[in-house]
Amino acid sequence: MINTIEEAYLNGVISDFLGHSERCGTVWIPGTDEEAIKELIPRFRRVVRDLIDRGLVEIREPCNAIWADAPELDDQEIDEVLADPGTWLKAPGSVNRMVMLMPTPRADRLISR
Repeated sequence: MINTIEEAYLNGVISDFLGHSERCGTVWIPGTDEEAIKELIPRFRRVVRDLIDRGLVEIREPCNAIWADAPELDDQEIDEVLADPGTWLKAPGSVNRMVMLMPTPRADRLISR
C-alpha cells in the first residue's frame, strides 16, 4: 500500500520489498537481484489482484506517465498485465512495462488521505 500511496510503478514494488535501508534509515536501497524478483512475482501478483478485488488499488498502463490519460483496465486486462513478468521487472535490456498503482477513493477514505 505504501507503493500505491506513492503512486509507484509495479516494476519497483518487489525491488522495494527486497531492499534495505542505509545511512541510519534515511536512504532506501531497492533490491536488484532479478532472480529473487522473478521468484516473488506470483506472490505479489496475488496480493495486487486481491487489493484490486477489494477496491483498494487500481492499476493502469499510461504511455506518457500521466495516470488520467491511461484507460481503465477490465478484469481480463488486469490479469494479463499482472501475469506479464515485464510488469514486475525493471531491468536494462528488458521490455519494461510501466504499470502504475493508484489508491482508489475507497482506500483514500480508509487511510484518511
